[in-house]
Amino acid sequence: MMSSELPTKQSRQAFEDISPPVPDTKAGGLVSNTFLTWGTWLLLGYFGIRLFFLALNISAYVPPDEITHAGLCKIFSNVFLLPENSTVTYEFGLVTNTAWLYYWTMGKLLHLNIFGMSDLVFLRLLNIPFAFGTVWYVIRLLRLLTENRLTRLLLIVVITNIPMFSLLSASVSYDNLANLLAAMAIYYEFAFFKNRSGDLLAASLLCQMAGSLTKITFLPLTLVLNILLAINEVKNFKAIRRPFRPISRRTWMIAFMLIIAAGLNLQLYAGNYFRFGTLNPGISQVVSPEVAMQSRLDARGIIFNQYKEGKISYMEALILTGEIKHPGDKADTFYLLMNYEKLKRNPQLWLSPLNYANFWFQTMTASTFGIKGHLGMFKPPLYLLPVYAEMALAFLGFIIRWRPREAGWSPLSLAVVIAFYAGFLIYEVNYDTYLNYGEPSLTVYGRYLFIVMAPACVLLCHYLLCLFRSERIRTTLALATSLLFILYDFPWFLVHVTSEWYTWLP
Repeated sequence: MMSSELPTKQSRQAFEDISPPVPDTKAGGLVSNTFLTWGTWLLLGYFGIRLFFLALNISAYVPPDEITHAGLCKIFSNVFLLPENSTVTYEFGLVTNTAWLYYWTMGKLLHLNIFGMSDLVFLRLLNIPFAFGTVWYVIRLLRLLTENRLTRLLLIVVITNIPMFSLLSASVSYDNLANLLAAMAIYYEFAFFKNRSGDLLAASLLCQMAGSLTKITFLPLTLVLNILLAINEVKNFKAIRRPFRPISRRTWMIAFMLIIAAGLNLQLYAGNYFRFGTLNPGISQVVSPEVAMQSRLDARGIIFNQYKEGKISYMEALILTGEIKHPGDKADTFYLLMNYEKLKRNPQLWLSPLNYANFWFQTMTASTFGIKGHLGMFKPPLYLLPVYAEMALAFLGFIIRWRPREAGWSPLSLAVVIAFYAGFLIYEVNYDTYLNYGEPSLTVYGRYLFIVMAPACVLLCHYLLCLFRSERIRTTLALATSLLFILYDFPWFLVHVTSEWYTWLP
């Protein structure tokens, strides 16, 4: 029997806090346009000050492989087009048969260093605009889903207060250009889905091809974006031709750039496949093993694999490892050899796929909200519980609030991009590396997921706040999340940093 009593105010409020859907609002609650403008400038200014501090003060031996990236940039600065492998380049790895766009761009910009500062610092400063560009396109991606001002401010706080992203943004790394191109490619494709402009689609394709020339692990993102494009256009095949009419001068220019970018990708990847049977040949496939040993990043793998294949003994491997000049790489190689010997004696120590997946997720989180380079700064597991809680609430918000009739298919498509790329990374890169070397943390870096940072941060912030209808609860949750991210980045760094991180301390 149904009760004739009307629901109380408290029960109605409780129901509204969990019931879908949430209507999109441009008001943003207590956040006015003026507050949004000032808050945005303050947060971006704070981000810029921190990046300049890190760029000017952090030792070159802290950021991941920065010495190699900077060395390659200087090599590319000495030639007009592309350099050739030589005795000058061997220590930095391949300069041919590898993605080159970042090094070529930085090499040309390096000629602008007329200020008397070191080339390393100048290159670091050149990387900072890439970070700001990434933030800008992440914000634009959010605005395809919502114009809510509170969500936008929260997104700016989150994206600019991720510790590993902050350090990386002030370092010399091809990841910075790859992250920018990834955010641009994703934004332009989803803007095309919404606005049906052929120029937007062409811009996305151009960014995808430029990204593939920057970093080989950009290719899975290109693959999933084109799969989504094909699925989206199957039901709308005739409409895809309409945006290209009339063809403007800008469209012709973009088409010409697409042809050039496609040709460069074919020259690199098709050339590698036909010559070496793989899209990404190792240095020992291009030059002799003796020469390949001069590369600090490749010597570790060459020594380990020769030992594993029985070509050299354990003691011979240790002797060769002692000849590696870089202290960090030398220590890593010693550890890998000793760890693999331990696994050979105790096979039960190998992780099952499920246990590895759990380890992978925890390590990815720790090395995103901490710092993992040649020096590390990690938060204890207990301190990461609030981060896991934020993720869980955002996932719950997505499950409860997303409805294709109101929000369209873009949120689900963005989630597919994240899941596809993460799945490829864990299975094709990280787990395969674990099976070869026996060390689960090898190649597991939070920064490897920054390629899909744009959709991840957008969905996190959007559905975290969508979970509740009460404006008071949403504002409180946004403030708490902002405080958590801000404290976990630069203040945490300043409290825990030691003298070995800085260039100006003994």
